[in-house]
Amino acid sequence: MNEAFVFNVFFNGLGVIRALGENGVPVRALDSSKKPVGKYSKYTKAFNVVTNPALNAEQFVKELIEIGKELNEKPVLFPTNDVWSIAVSKYKQQLEKYFLTYNPDYSVIKKIIDKRLFYNIMEKENILVPQTYGIKRFDDLEKIKKELIYPLILKPTARMEINRKSCDTRIYNLNRIIEIKNFEDFFKYKDLIKNYEFIIQQKIEGLSNNMYTVGIYADKKSKVRAAFCGRKVRGYPVEYGDCIAGESYWVDELVEQSKKLVKILGYTGIAEIEYKYNQVDGKYYLIEMNPRTWSWIGITPKAGVNLPLIAYKDARGEEIPEYIEMDKSKKVLWTRSIDDRFNCKRHHKNVDEEDFLKSEKEWKESLKNYDYIVYADLDPEDMAPGIFWKKSKKVHLIKNFPKLLYRKLAKK
Repeated sequence: MNEAFVFNVFFNGLGVIRALGENGVPVRALDSSKKPVGKYSKYTKAFNVVTNPALNAEQFVKELIEIGKELNEKPVLFPTNDVWSIAVSKYKQQLEKYFLTYNPDYSVIKKIIDKRLFYNIMEKENILVPQTYGIKRFDDLEKIKKELIYPLILKPTARMEINRKSCDTRIYNLNRIIEIKNFEDFFKYKDLIKNYEFIIQQKIEGLSNNMYTVGIYADKKSKVRAAFCGRKVRGYPVEYGDCIAGESYWVDELVEQSKKLVKILGYTGIAEIEYKYNQVDGKYYLIEMNPRTWSWIGITPKAGVNLPLIAYKDARGEEIPEYIEMDKSKKVLWTRSIDDRFNCKRHHKNVDEEDFLKSEKEWKESLKNYDYIVYADLDPEDMAPGIFWKKSKKVHLIKNFPKLLYRKLAKK
């Protein structure tokens, strides 16, 4: 039976490992870290440390091929973040000799990771996106000064590319989203804008609980064969943060628009398309597309549409449904429960939104609203990753306690 190679196995990859492993698929986890959470899943049958393609994609591909050569049947590749997905698409021709992959060609990925190009395509297709201003030099700001309506968002033009220097990666991660409240704010980031490509974009009002996800699997003809739709219930940080709790939540217009988008781009494989509901005008805006699995894909099996398993079967040439949607009759919650409970106790006190619970008691009570809970960390059937994560957070807290105490005292 073909192995599934899941690489970068944080909670995203762990969700894929479980979605496949629970259905008898042999899973190999790969990561540049020696101790990622996915390594400890009972469904992980083998684990390899490989080079991070963000630093050296050619070396990563070489190592991947060396592992693949040893196997009798071609493994199916499951990249779970941008740089790994970019590497698979960029070196697809070499990899296909030893692996099965649903990833699109690099020419397709390029249209997605270059935000300026992506938004231009979407605007031409009359898909609603935030008002976007492209600048090539800092001096260009003066030319568009009168057009700008605040608040605005400043963010890098391109996602993390492969073969990026580690210092560039740090700068990217620290400046993924910068809020600009007036023209003078741009001057705080003058050096950053001069040295890196950024776009300026309309800020869509609302916290992270206004973010919606459409998860799809598209076949080789860019036809969507499976669809999930959900809402981010709580992110951290609360405004723009990663999903800490998400729920199944179907929005017809978003799913239909996502199918159109996939066809326009010629996309194949698993993807996440993100939208944000604007509390000011009551419209959904397309924010971005992630050409890979996403952080809470682990919700999809319990929602009745196991995207990783469907992708695996299609890659192997097995029959899959012509089209399947999630089970809309069930309400499913996905939660990183350790972090979610902690945030509810510590970080939501001043957040005036119902979703951002204020205590562990409220958190436990909220679980009664769902038919099924997917615990991303402390899964009752696969506890080891959650136990490891809990211990690692305690170690991190102990190591950083002096710094945290100093910051707290400094504020006083």
